[in-house]
Amino acid sequence: MMEDLDDTPTPAADAPPATSAGPRSPVTAREWVSPGVSLRKRVMTGLGVALVAGVFVLIALYEKTSMLVSTIIGVIFILGFVGYLRVVAPTPYTLRIDERGVTRADRGAEPQVIPWGGVVKVKEEVFKSGVSVSVTVYKRVGERGLHRAWVVYRDDIPDFDRFVQALSSALPESALWLRETVHE
Repeated sequence: MMEDLDDTPTPAADAPPATSAGPRSPVTAREWVSPGVSLRKRVMTGLGVALVAGVFVLIALYEKTSMLVSTIIGVIFILGFVGYLRVVAPTPYTLRIDERGVTRADRGAEPQVIPWGGVVKVKEEVFKSGVSVSVTVYKRVGERGLHRAWVVYRDDIPDFDRFVQALSSALPESALWLRETVHE
């Protein structure tokens, strides 16, 4: 998603004026770890898949059809479902805020470091009640362009509110902090 910097969005009331490219204050290095899919959800999904496999066997017995046909259909269904879950399941990742900038390291991928001077804006989405839902970090691409680097949702990491607070306090004064109300 490419955006132009001339759109002049309205910054949040607590956003600082734009002047410097480094963090506003000394940054204490902190990490937040997203566990990905929880053990409970994996176990529940496994039990659900086993239940569906049992239903296939019962249908085959009730219809007096070949167990082989039922087994083949069941295996194809179950493997397709498990493959689908592997594609859509969130992978674990680590967020780190330190003096260098903000880093997101997905499991099995190269860490994505955005130096403080490269952070152009952060968009925080909140409910009408003021509860923060997500934070999107935009980085500089080229002379005037923006690129959405990544999004963190409230359910992704424990202690999401502390992450938002740490990011907003470390954000350079040259970067915009936007708050947008969702689901009005």
